[in-house]
Amino acid sequence: MKNFLIKLLIFNTLIFFVAVILGEVKYSDEFIANKTKGTAYEKVGWNLDIINNYPERIKNSTIFLGSSYVLNGINDSVLSVNDKKVINMAVKHNGNDLGLYFLNRIKKLQPKEVVNLKSKFYTVGFHKLSPLLYRPSEYIANGQTVNLYFVKYLFKRVKLTFEYLLYTPTKTVYKDEMKFFYGVRYAENELDKDYLNNIDNIEKLERLDESGNLYQNGFNYISENFESLIIRKGKSLLREIKFRLSNNSWLTNSSSQEAFVYRAKEISRLNKFKFSQVYIPVMSDLNINKKYKRSNFLPLESDASNIYEMKDYSFLNSEIYWVDLHHLSKEGSILFTKVLEKKMK
Repeated sequence: MKNFLIKLLIFNTLIFFVAVILGEVKYSDEFIANKTKGTAYEKVGWNLDIINNYPERIKNSTIFLGSSYVLNGINDSVLSVNDKKVINMAVKHNGNDLGLYFLNRIKKLQPKEVVNLKSKFYTVGFHKLSPLLYRPSEYIANGQTVNLYFVKYLFKRVKLTFEYLLYTPTKTVYKDEMKFFYGVRYAENELDKDYLNNIDNIEKLERLDESGNLYQNGFNYISENFESLIIRKGKSLLREIKFRLSNNSWLTNSSSQEAFVYRAKEISRLNKFKFSQVYIPVMSDLNINKKYKRSNFLPLESDASNIYEMKDYSFLNSEIYWVDLHHLSKEGSILFTKVLEKKMK
């Protein structure tokens, strides 16, 4: 049995190192753009087109990075007035690793400021495109821990490597990318037009907001005040344990996600451009309930020194400004960006 386990360990180690070697194959931008074209992530091709073919647009510009919150919520056409240069380079799905990838790609193009998304809580997992964008050595150098998430990333990378080795370049992938001059992309509406007139929906939003602030309120809901002390303490303890585990790199990869932000800040400092973050509201931020302590987001050690946020988002208190509980509509994006513009002056 002992010899079997040793051989199994050696075999798995060899497989791991072979996977790392295969993962080190560098993919072309044309392949990356082709893999994302026609998917939820086709904005990647638009970004690469600007970086490779229109680098002058990056110089002295404010670049926004992040997930669909930024993609739908920051209207770069509104901000690009009075000789200002702003580009929304956000791509769908959460992951500071994706923002860091594009920051690395533009760092020598002299942006004026890079503004990354500030999430409500810890960012967990990894961006779905990281196996396509990062070689293993690059991923680790930029902050990824060697853990179960890295193993998952690595085997996805190997699969992509085999695809790349069989790939025939077409050189046409960028053909239609620049039909959009600005980077904002609006989401499709999924919300009832009378959503905020329904008392059940209002209570749901208040519950969501309270849930997001339990860590500031003893991990108990106000509605639980009439329960027995033992039951309240039990619920509180379980929620606190879950909350503490949310920053465990092996379980959630959140430590690596914070490391990506630290790396982004360091790159910005070394290349002498400003690094900031922006908080994009969700619908539960609309009505601030004074019955409990609250904030828009959980402060993290990795946070930028400058975070753009508003203390009151009631100006978005209408269904017209939302497509779902998390994303702004076109009208909401324009209004939010106009208010943000005042913060950025």
